[in-house]
Amino acid sequence: MEFTLETRIRTVLTVFLLGMSACQENEVSDQGACDSGDMVGCYNLGVMYQSGQGVPQDLERAVSLFQQSCDGGVRASCNNLGFMYELGAGVPQDIERARALYQQVCDGGAIEGCNNLGFMYQNGTGVPQDFEHAVSLYQQACGRGDMQSCNNLGAMYGNGAGVTQNFERAANLHQQACDGGNMRGCYNLGVMYQNGTGVPQDIDRALRLYRRACDGGDTSACN
Repeated sequence: MEFTLETRIRTVLTVFLLGMSACQENEVSDQGACDSGDMVGCYNLGVMYQSGQGVPQDLERAVSLFQQSCDGGVRASCNNLGFMYELGAGVPQDIERARALYQQVCDGGAIEGCNNLGFMYQNGTGVPQDFEHAVSLYQQACGRGDMQSCNNLGAMYGNGAGVTQNFERAANLHQQACDGGNMRGCYNLGVMYQNGTGVPQDIDRALRLYRRACDGGDTSACN
């Protein structure tokens, strides 16, 4: 049995890092704010162009806005810019540039950068694979409230990757992630209750967790 990591933090999630949503703003007001030097306005506008929310999707324009906002000190823009470089979206793919941006974000105290950097080290993407360093980064982000990182850390404990395998610790972390709204955490916890791994076997509870995860958008749980 293998426990699964959460998908990467995406723009749809990072929109809310500063307590505001690009969907709540319109293109005109954000463009005006950006033109007047409001870097959060540039970030919001970048999110709109990246996702095609309210404007035609334009990844190159999104990259330009994220770069401008990142240079202006908005860490969420640096994180999104790293994601664009990692994917090669709107810019030539540059894994090293992505890693450096995630490192900058993480060092600046933003948990999404630590999670993304941990994912790179866990998978050996652009860096030597280093499970122990990935665990350290997930611990850092989980300790500051990032539920994706708590789930990812639980998966590392469940798989014995970078740490001594500890199913009880894995279950506690997946429970923490699930309670915090991370549906992959609910799914992984359901797997543990279904199989009695680290917890007493409880099929009814496993089914409830799968249902919760499925209703929350984790399609793996729907099967």
